Amino acid sequence: MEANKIYQDSIFLLANLIKDQRLRVELLNDIEFKKQAIELVNDLLILEINENCSFKDQKWGAVFGKSLVNITKEKIKFVKPDDKSNDEVLSDIVFLQTYCFNKFQTPRNSLTDQSFELTEELVKENSLISDELKEKYLKAKDSVEPEVVDKTKERPNTDSNSAGYEKFSNAQSTQGNPFMGNVPLHPLQDPRFYPYNAKPKYTKWLKLSLGIAMGICTIFFIVISLYLQLVKPFPITKETIGTGWTPEFQATWQKWLDDRKATQVNWTMGAALGINSGSAGSIFVLILMGLMIAWIIYTIVQPPKTYRQQYLIPGINLVVPGMFVAIMIFSFSNPFLYIFGNNTIFSQVSKSFGMGVANSKMTPAEFSQWIKENEAGINDLVKQMTDFFDFTIIKVLLWIYLISLIATAVSLIVILVLNPKMDREKIAKANNEYQTMISEAMQGRKYEMDPSIYESQEDIDSFLKMLQDRQNKKNNNKSDDSEK
Repeated sequence: MEANKIYQDSIFLLANLIKDQRLRVELLNDIEFKKQAIELVNDLLILEINENCSFKDQKWGAVFGKSLVNITKEKIKFVKPDDKSNDEVLSDIVFLQTYCFNKFQTPRNSLTDQSFELTEELVKENSLISDELKEKYLKAKDSVEPEVVDKTKERPNTDSNSAGYEKFSNAQSTQGNPFMGNVPLHPLQDPRFYPYNAKPKYTKWLKLSLGIAMGICTIFFIVISLYLQLVKPFPITKETIGTGWTPEFQATWQKWLDDRKATQVNWTMGAALGINSGSAGSIFVLILMGLMIAWIIYTIVQPPKTYRQQYLIPGINLVVPGMFVAIMIFSFSNPFLYIFGNNTIFSQVSKSFGMGVANSKMTPAEFSQWIKENEAGINDLVKQMTDFFDFTIIKVLLWIYLISLIATAVSLIVILVLNPKMDREKIAKANNEYQTMISEAMQGRKYEMDPSIYESQEDIDSFLKMLQDRQNKKNNNKSDDSEK
C-alpha cells in the first residue's frame, strides 16, 4: 500500500477517534488507548518526513499532536520513530481499530469513515472535553468483570510440547498487547520466515575457520607487540654517529642530544622495523583489544539462536574482522616488507635521522642528497643494529602472523561469496501476502496468508528441539557444578 494512502487512513482514523465523544473521553481514562493514539501521531511524522506525505497540501502531524495535548491536558513529546516501515504503520492502524472494536465496541465503519470533509477547524472543535462529557461517559463506564475460570475444570495450556512454534514467535508478535494477535508480524520480522535463496550446510565450518584464523591473528599480534616491548633497545650515543657521517650531521646530532640533555637514544626493534612498539601502558590496550576480539569471535562461532543463523553469517559480524585485517596489514606493512627482503631498517634509520634530526623540512630531492652523503654511516649503523638485535624470532612470528592474516582474509572472502543472498521473489510474495492481509483486516475481513512462505513446521520443531536440548544440557551442567 502506498505511503500517501496509509497517511490518509491514519489521519481519518485519528479524526474519527476525536469526533466520537466517548472515545475522546477514553483518551483521559485508558492509558493504552492514549499511548496508541500518540504512536499514530508519531507515525504521521515519519510519513511526512521520510515519504513527504500530506493530505490536501497540509501536514497533519502537528494538528493532531496539538489536538491530543488539548484533550489530555498533558505535555506530550512526539518523536519520529527510527527505521519504522510503512507496513509497521499499517499494523499500528489495524491494531488501534481492533482495540477500539474489542474494548469499546466501536463499529469498524465509524472508524474508517472518510466521507466527511477533514479540516483543521473540525479537529479544533473536537479537541475539547467538557465537564458534562466527563460526567456522562466516565460515570457510565461499564466495569468489565474478569472471567472466572474453575481451576478444577479448566487450566491454561502450559505444555511445552503442545506449544510448538508459538513459544518461538508469539512472544514477539504480540509485543505485550492483548489484541496484537489479530495482526501478525510482517514476515521479515517473523522468525519462521527464511528470506534467503539457499541453506548451506557448511556454514558452521565457515564460522569456525574464520574464528580460528582470527584467534591466531590476535594471539600473534599480542605476542609480537609484547616481544617488541621486552627486547632490549639499541643505544645510539654521540660516539655512534662518527665514521661515514658528514661533519655537519655529526655536529647536528650532538646539538640535538645536548638540547634534550641526553647522552644517548634507545632505538627499539620496533622502530627498526617501522612499528611503534609503544610503552608499557599499551599493555592495557593489548588486553582490552584481546578481550574485544575474543567477544567478536564468540559472536561468530556461537551456536545459532534463531533459525536463520543456522545458514547465515550476518554481515555485521564480518565488518569488524574485515576492518581488523585491513588495519593490521596497513600497520605491519613495513615488517612484512622486511621478511620479503626489503631493506626496511635502512629506510627507517634514514627517515628518522634525516627528517627527524637533520631537517624536518627537507624536500624529497634534498633528502635523497642527504642519504647519498651519509650512506656509509647509515649502513654502518644498520650493521650495528643487525648485530645487536636477533631478528630470527621476530621473522618467524611475522611469517606466522602474515599467514594467519591471509587465512582470515580468505575466510572472509569465501563467506562473502558463499553466504546466502536475499530471495527477492520470495520477499516480494511475502510483502504482497502481508499487505493483502492488512487491507482485508481494515475492511473487517479475515485473510489467511499463504503458509508456504514460511518454513515447514517439521524444520521449525527440529530447530526448537535442538535449542531445548542445548538449554537442558546447560542446566544439567550447572546442577552438577552446584552439587560439587
